Amino acid sequence: MGQVHVLLIEHDWRMGKLIRTNLEASGIHVMQAISARHGVELLCKGRPDVILVDLDRLDMDVAQLVGALPGNAARLVCMSSEPPDRQLLEQLGVSACLSKPFAASALLRHVRQALDQAAAEGNS
Repeated sequence: MGQVHVLLIEHDWRMGKLIRTNLEASGIHVMQAISARHGVELLCKGRPDVILVDLDRLDMDVAQLVGALPGNAARLVCMSSEPPDRQLLEQLGVSACLSKPFAASALLRHVRQALDQAAAEGNS
């Protein structure tokens, strides 16, 4: 597999910078969006392997975001300070949800797991 591409949707620029720095230090290319609508626009520029989205103060319903993704979409990993509706996340095909605050190692582990899931589904 070539370089991994992540679309990060994070409204807080400080948190976004921290996440981006940690991912890039692991050799992951990051496109960063400040809103879900901006993230959907960035999807026109390339298909990421993983979409990492902050559910806190998301400017569109997560179901709308998933509906806006092109066919054969990337794996979705969510972040939230509140416990998410697990049933909804399962219905939407979310790979994982990180509870804030989280360690950089947990972030990287969940991104790698999402990539492994995508690879396993591609080989099925």
